[in-house]
Amino acid sequence: MSQTLLRALAVAGSCTALVACAGSTPQRSTTPAEVVRFEELRINAKPQQGGGYAFESYDASDLFKRATDELNAQRCKESVALYDKLVAEFPASEYVSAALYNAGLCLQALGDFAAAADHYGRVRSERPESADVKDASFQLAEVLVQLERWQDVLGTADQLLARTDVSAEERLEGMARRSQGLLGAGQLDEAERYAQSALSYFRTRPKDQPIRDEFFAAACNYVLAEAYRNREEAMAFPDGLEAQKQVLIGRAQLLLQAQREYFNTISFQNLDNLHWAAASGYRIGHMYDELWHSVMGAPVPPKLKGAGEAAYHQELAKLIKPLIRHAIRYWELTLMFIERTGMKTPWAEKTKTDLARVRALLLEQPEGPGGLPAAGGNGPTTTAPAATSPAAPPAEAVGRQGPPPSAAQPVQPAAAPGVAGSDAAAPGDQPPVEPSRRAPQAK
Repeated sequence: MSQTLLRALAVAGSCTALVACAGSTPQRSTTPAEVVRFEELRINAKPQQGGGYAFESYDASDLFKRATDELNAQRCKESVALYDKLVAEFPASEYVSAALYNAGLCLQALGDFAAAADHYGRVRSERPESADVKDASFQLAEVLVQLERWQDVLGTADQLLARTDVSAEERLEGMARRSQGLLGAGQLDEAERYAQSALSYFRTRPKDQPIRDEFFAAACNYVLAEAYRNREEAMAFPDGLEAQKQVLIGRAQLLLQAQREYFNTISFQNLDNLHWAAASGYRIGHMYDELWHSVMGAPVPPKLKGAGEAAYHQELAKLIKPLIRHAIRYWELTLMFIERTGMKTPWAEKTKTDLARVRALLLEQPEGPGGLPAAGGNGPTTTAPAATSPAAPPAEAVGRQGPPPSAAQPVQPAAAPGVAGSDAAAPGDQPPVEPSRRAPQAK
């Protein structure tokens, strides 16, 4: 059995009216009337064994406090249940906006991005005048990126950028989200241009009004690198050696452009989270791994098909073995960087998994150093591109591989392009979750 007392004040007001002097003339007050609003109160009565009832009374503020205590204790499921109960039972309460927002943060932390997006969206639709709308919109853009709802990302980012009450830091965040939306939607040229404009905005802030946290500047630079990488990996090898040579040259140029921008992303220092540095280190190794698979999976020249195919792949594997070594080198650097900084990131496990795979792959390759002869030299070269990460260890500390196989083993053609490693080399692949950067609201 449940009864709702809509306003405690209503009862008191009724009593006051009854007690008023019936025969006296009311005097006009010289003090303006003050309206005091009370939160609704809910009283639940539950039957007890042996007769009688147990009564429970609470209002929206009680539920909000209990939910926030659960949130602070990192019991997000319990917290969300209480916040949702508040919204359902007290829809007119002033706590609804903060309850929806905080529940969204909890759901986001639990990885339930769809439910988080729903809660942030309800703040915007059900409490459009709330002070929580701006933060809810930024969080909505973040979870929409994780959901790969790119058109919604772009719409939300445009709304944020149209606001006049955003700080320089928040504007850069909105620009980063728009860049990510363009990249995810496959609009690589637009993503590249917009990321460049966002970086220009970041670099041209007045000296007395700098953007101190460079997290979203790094995010924009990462988008720039990803645009180059996606273009490179989209170039398929056709039939014919000359056509394949031209594609390989083009891919190599784009790979180096992407690598340079990943290094630029790593170089940002004034940030409180190294998410993009770890992501960039992983991507550099991934590019070499993916290129190896693509080259090994390229069509065999027609005159070598059949009996000469195995020998062709054997010689090709010798030439491009340095690509595997480069992948190993950069993934080892990335793991050492993650361990040195003590950061907790899902990129660590992703890197460990693929590093173990390519180390095993290297042991399967034909004997010999591999690589093309250096210009003007007689022997092969295995020099890897220099790492420019400020956290990179000395070169002699990395690049260690296991012993070479005792005898040359036949090399099988690689799997079809696009299946290299756990990342799958797909332009729209899902990256590890970006850390949330906003705190719960208090009332």
